[in-house]
Amino acid sequence: MTEETTMENGVEVKKVIQLETIIKDDNGNEIGRIHVNQWGGSFNLNTGQLDVQAVNDGIINVLNPQ
Repeated sequence: MTEETTMENGVEVKKVIQLETIIKDDNGNEIGRIHVNQWGGSFNLNTGQLDVQAVNDGIINVLNPQ
């Protein structure tokens, strides 16, 4: 996590400007990463055992809930 500290109206304000999350399976093996910053984001999934359509639908539902 990266934070940025600024002064606004004489008050110190901290905000998170970058996060990286490591996704692990039940055995502790890394299966992906999510990186988000103030300009955008990306993710990487490191397994060949995914239901591609389910992952696609899940990401769309998170980014564009109906």
